Amino acid sequence: MGDGDATGGAPDLISRLPDEVLGDIITLLPTRDGVRTQAVSRRWRPLWRAAPLNLQVDYGLCSQHTNHANLATKILDGHDGPGRCFTMPGFRLRNRLAMVDGWLRSRALTGLQEINFSYSTLDRQQQQPPMPPSALRFTATLRVAKFGHCKFPNEVAPSLKFPHLKELSLVKVTISEDAVHGLLSGCYVLEILLLERNVGIGRLRISSPTLRSIGFSGPSEAIEFHELVVEDAPRLERLLPLHPDQGPATIRVMRAPKLETVGLLSAHISKLEFGTTAFQEMIALSLGT
Repeated sequence: MGDGDATGGAPDLISRLPDEVLGDIITLLPTRDGVRTQAVSRRWRPLWRAAPLNLQVDYGLCSQHTNHANLATKILDGHDGPGRCFTMPGFRLRNRLAMVDGWLRSRALTGLQEINFSYSTLDRQQQQPPMPPSALRFTATLRVAKFGHCKFPNEVAPSLKFPHLKELSLVKVTISEDAVHGLLSGCYVLEILLLERNVGIGRLRISSPTLRSIGFSGPSEAIEFHELVVEDAPRLERLLPLHPDQGPATIRVMRAPKLETVGLLSAHISKLEFGTTAFQEMIALSLGT
């Protein structure tokens, strides 16, 4: 493509932008569209390989689920990195754990800033499949991390440090209380925490100088999340039970001077304590500072 189109139309002004700007544009596109920019012109051909990779392993990549894996492997093999976002929501694992681990170890994902990793609930297994430890190799650069429908590698949690992570979501994850506490202690700038229907957490204690919002619920199969204790959260503004009928039974807020909103409660969340003040059998609360 030159300065104008084949019929003498308007000049191609977008191709005159600096490579850095065009790279940002390509990164923001859905994966399939980003790859297609290589066909625009000779000028655009090397830009996709150099732009931070945004890889979405879902139906936006291909309409046929069976081809997702092959296309993802081909894209990772053909890109030089760095990575920006890796999205793998509801992936049907089957016997491809080694392949997923290989994806996450790819140099094309080095420096990853966002990860959305979950397995499909259609793969009926007695136990949740494990999350590869390689999914946690990006701790130094991640800003957003979402993990779902998998078994967390509890043994690595105490050593994890997330200096830039602002948003953490665990949804239907099998994880121990100690592992959650270890994760949170390594999150130095965390602002948003989502803990929804996870298995293995009975009592959770939170102390964070940076958290602004916490969303939480127990698992749907049984009420085993008994107590949430907010020990010290000076910037916390929102404390939101996502599924009030799934607990925890007791919420204790020891210090949260900026807390403004507490979501819907129910008979399963029967006690709410602020310091020495207790509210029981409340339906909804909206609090001023």
